[in-house]
Amino acid sequence: MIYTEKHYRESRLAAIRAHGNQAYDDIFPYEKHLEDVIAVLKRFGLDGKYIVAGWLHDAIEDGALSYNKIKQHFGIEVAEIVYCVTDELGRNRDERKSKTLPKIASNPDAVIVKLADRIANLEHGGLSTMYKKEYKAFRDALFTNDRVAAPMWEHLDKLVHGEQVVA
Repeated sequence: MIYTEKHYRESRLAAIRAHGNQAYDDIFPYEKHLEDVIAVLKRFGLDGKYIVAGWLHDAIEDGALSYNKIKQHFGIEVAEIVYCVTDELGRNRDERKSKTLPKIASNPDAVIVKLADRIANLEHGGLSTMYKKEYKAFRDALFTNDRVAAPMWEHLDKLVHGEQVVA
């Protein structure tokens, strides 16, 4: 599927509606986080399915959109990316992540969207201690050195290790 500006606008609108009054970092509308993820994707030269999936990456997890609705409107590729980055159920964060990381790793496009999500979160500064604590397991499960992911991993490594980076 070829994604156009129309798909970008519609995925943005669907995501904003899906997140409703949800807040990001207890102060911002959730749209800010979604915009941050899109900005990261664009900064690394990504477009198409990555932008559409970037807008929708939390929509299933937050219960507002189904896999089938995403597939129907945005195609199976985007639906699969969003599904893969959606946290599995678990009794706690560690259990959820241990179930979710292999699912993300199974889809190289989902790895890219998850990297953009994590970069956006760390650049924003919220929950950075938690993300830094989880980083080894996150990197061990998802690391790839392909031409798309490599610069994102390099940037994320610098963020995690406190090196000065220009966002």
